[in-house]
Amino acid sequence: SVLLEIMREMREPRSFPAAARAAYGVMGLVYTCTCVLAYGAYGSEVAGFLPDSMPPGHAKRLVGLLLALHTAVAYMVAAQPLHRSIHASLLAEPGGGARAALCWLCVSSGVLLLSIVLATAVPFFSDLQSLLGSLAGAPMMFGFPALFYLRACRAHGLALSWFDAAACHFLLYLLTPTLVVLGTLSSMRSIAHSWEVALAADAAAQAQPAYLRQ
Repeated sequence: SVLLEIMREMREPRSFPAAARAAYGVMGLVYTCTCVLAYGAYGSEVAGFLPDSMPPGHAKRLVGLLLALHTAVAYMVAAQPLHRSIHASLLAEPGGGARAALCWLCVSSGVLLLSIVLATAVPFFSDLQSLLGSLAGAPMMFGFPALFYLRACRAHGLALSWFDAAACHFLLYLLTPTLVVLGTLSSMRSIAHSWEVALAADAAAQAQPAYLRQ
């Protein structure tokens, strides 16, 4: 999660809770409407990657363009903290200048190239991404924030309200383990299924006569 980095970079960090509530409220509404409309139109046959369910045409091309822009912006936001950390570790004296700019270009380009190689070279990358999200996403989004909040309150001698304590314990001891276990099992089953489908397709291709394989 990059929420802490975003809060640190804000001009008024104390406004972050209000900004987060507004942003997640709008996103939740948009995502909910999208899911309801997609399921209402295609039912259980809706594709996991929603644009794949759309018929060819100008609307699908427009969605593809908007998705490309969204991916570029999301990558920029998510990658900046990693780039800055690598950049700071490589430069003994952080600062401006041509050397720092060249180092930043090399770091950002290298991370982008590595990401592209991994995304295209690893088979069943979407399943692997789901597995990594199950193992790391739930703790980072739900478990660690609750844990850090509890430890910070204890370290500063602050009393927790019953609601905050209940919410933190729910996130830390119930929701996070549940998401990790169920998400990991689901991802492993998906990887196994994808592997079986790939083996079956390869066996079918090998069983064809040589002139058809050419």
